[in-house]
Amino acid sequence: MATPAAADPVADIKAARAAYNAAIAARDAAGVRAALGEGYVGIAGTGGEAIIGADAMADYFARAFKTPGFLGFVRTPDVVTVAVPPQRAMERGHWSGGSLNGRVSGEYLAVWVPTPQGWKLRSEAFVTLSTGAPGKP
Repeated sequence: MATPAAADPVADIKAARAAYNAAIAARDAAGVRAALGEGYVGIAGTGGEAIIGADAMADYFARAFKTPGFLGFVRTPDVVTVAVPPQRAMERGHWSGGSLNGRVSGEYLAVWVPTPQGWKLRSEAFVTLSTGAPGKP
């Protein structure tokens, strides 16, 4: 497994998460796909359905971006822990999102792996802990 050349993996992972959030805000499915590594698996927050593959997650967002009233999602890291040696990292945080029909929020756990193109998401699991009134994510 390749390790990115950067000296600060935590900062790189937080920057990659910020780019992923920006891609969602811009409704950029290709930008979403760029954050995801090979073998990506996502677990959706409310229904718990598995989204298998980076292309499948990009397609999931491409459909969501076309949904009337979609406001987006924001994921905010609380902790990033890098393994020694840095062959993987764990990110734990909170998220919020929704549509004009209502908001959802909760916590998530993500696994990042180093690649020659930088840190990429290997997996994410979202747990919806709150549903609420319409509003911005």
